[in-house]
Amino acid sequence: MAAGLKRVVVAAVAIVALAWALAPAVRAAQLVARRAAIPDLAELLAPLGPSEDVTFTASDGVRLAGTYLDATSAKGVVILVHGFKTYRQEMVEYAAFLRDAGYAVLLYDGRGCGTSAGVFGVGATEDRDVVGAVSYVRSRGGAGSDHVAVLGISLGAGDALLAAAKDDRIQGVIADSSWPDEVFQLERMSSLPLGPLSVPLPPYEPALLAAVIGGRLEDARPVDAVSQIAPRAVLLIHSADDTNATTPLSGAKAIFAAAARPKDFWIVPSGGHAGALHAHPDEYKARVLAFLAAALK
Repeated sequence: MAAGLKRVVVAAVAIVALAWALAPAVRAAQLVARRAAIPDLAELLAPLGPSEDVTFTASDGVRLAGTYLDATSAKGVVILVHGFKTYRQEMVEYAAFLRDAGYAVLLYDGRGCGTSAGVFGVGATEDRDVVGAVSYVRSRGGAGSDHVAVLGISLGAGDALLAAAKDDRIQGVIADSSWPDEVFQLERMSSLPLGPLSVPLPPYEPALLAAVIGGRLEDARPVDAVSQIAPRAVLLIHSADDTNATTPLSGAKAIFAAAARPKDFWIVPSGGHAGALHAHPDEYKARVLAFLAAALK
């Protein structure tokens, strides 16, 4: 082989090897990267009436931005937790029917999302945001502030369960389309799909991610934590046709089996991932409000 060609081959192999070695780091950076576009919140909130922009801190000190919707003689406060790398805007429709029913509502951007500070935690650290939200609600005082429930969807559903397992100030949890554990995310980190091939990768991505976000994905397991919530109530909501790989119906069934009473499980006939409210609005609202009335006595 000519010397020049040999140098080209060696350089190409070195580039491929470097790309292979760095692939886990690049994917970890992409996983926690903040989305740039934020939908207009004011326009979405306008039909709900007066609201207040608020800031508070997660239990580990991360500054979070939220919106508080008060209610006259509130029956209680419901904290709303959005899904994977979205924003509080995702929860406006939930806030609307809850406020109409007489509950005060706090919706906020999770860490690394929207206008909140911090690094997105891929579900492993967002329970700290929920605990901080509870502390904020309790510190405000006022009608209903001593009766707190959490409603989370998708990523937020699992973190609502994790937070309630640690914080007994949460009197009830509604987990809509929850994930049972981080196994799917962790398994994805072991290889890189290239067309029909799956290339094994260096196994350092979970450890790197843990260092960046300040928490281990391996430790975030709603399916294990849910048993610690009783005697406080849990309502699981999950669509039978949820095809999201991180939130299979089998995972929700495992969470329900692990939960102690009082607990309830609504398997929605259709709606897809976190779509039950849109697909079955009347029944969704009726079930959630009945649950809250019992949980926040």
